[in-house]
Amino acid sequence: MDKKASASPERQYIRMSAGELREHFIFGLLTFLRRHLAALVSASLVVLLVIGGYLGWRYYQYRQSDVFAFNSFSSALQPPNAEQLAKLVDFNTLSEHLARAIARKYTFLKQGPNQLQDLKDMIQMQLLRRVMTKEEPVAEKQDAEKLLQMPLAVLPADFLTQFSKNLVVRTTRDDSGARAVMLDTRVAHPMLNQTFPVVLRMENNGGSWIIRDIANADELVGKFREAQLKRMAARHDELLYKRQEISKRMNAIVPLQSCSAGLTTLSDGSTLLLVADVLGRNVASLTVNNTNLEAVFSGEDGGKLLRRHLNSAQPVKPGEDYVRHWTVEFDLRDPLAQRVLSAGQIACSASWRSMGLANGEVLHVQDPPETMEDFK
Repeated sequence: MDKKASASPERQYIRMSAGELREHFIFGLLTFLRRHLAALVSASLVVLLVIGGYLGWRYYQYRQSDVFAFNSFSSALQPPNAEQLAKLVDFNTLSEHLARAIARKYTFLKQGPNQLQDLKDMIQMQLLRRVMTKEEPVAEKQDAEKLLQMPLAVLPADFLTQFSKNLVVRTTRDDSGARAVMLDTRVAHPMLNQTFPVVLRMENNGGSWIIRDIANADELVGKFREAQLKRMAARHDELLYKRQEISKRMNAIVPLQSCSAGLTTLSDGSTLLLVADVLGRNVASLTVNNTNLEAVFSGEDGGKLLRRHLNSAQPVKPGEDYVRHWTVEFDLRDPLAQRVLSAGQIACSASWRSMGLANGEVLHVQDPPETMEDFK
């Protein structure tokens, strides 16, 4: 019997060449694909739909999340986007809550029946101005004395830059145990030499998140006013110090030796004259072109009767005496004239208010202002 003819099919398959094996494999694969193509396509579409639906659902969930709202808020701050911020912040409610906190700490501010509305308008105007104004880089170190003399601005020049740079999100639980989302930031105010923490509360508004409140409004306004009062006291002390220094300098140029006063009545019988004499001497090496004195006149009992500024445009050269006479005229029918006339011996004390020097310099003392809120 012939061995080739009697060989089994398995042996014949083994003897096939590599090329024949590839052809058989490809043919089988194509046959399988033709028979099952529809099923494979359907399965692939189902898988893609499932993946796409899952990703879409996840993206939808992300857009409804507090994280998405926080990222959107951060992006809307730098650069400032007023339209986008209006969608993320309920400025009307936020400014109303803040206005109530300000009214409790600044009872005198915007006083009247429309105080809260006026404060709301002021707050919204300040915030809008910051959003619409391009912020310029601020020097890290600013002169403390110059800052102290400048009018106080509520918001620092780089408010939005600081606000967005330091902004972080955190979750917590409120008093009822419900989940609460807070945005924390801090803003350093160079004029007040203090850093203020700001805590915003973000609420879910029917599927989306919106900022409606400053959670620490009362604390924030309270700390601001405390810092403001410290600043006002520092400004007052600085003015007193400068006043003392300038007074010392003027007294070193022309020391005042005496101030005396006397009364006389004119022959018309209705005019009272108060005559003041002041004596001093220019002990400096610079001519004094003009002077202004403040004289206080008192009665025998020490009670102050009146205060007057006494001016002189007569130059006083180095080494010359400063001798000046002034006359204050009263109508005897005036109640003040009657008090002066009945006060007995009149005493006088004088101090320098201003002095114009020949080199063009003008020395001048200012009255310390009352402690007033410089809230701008």
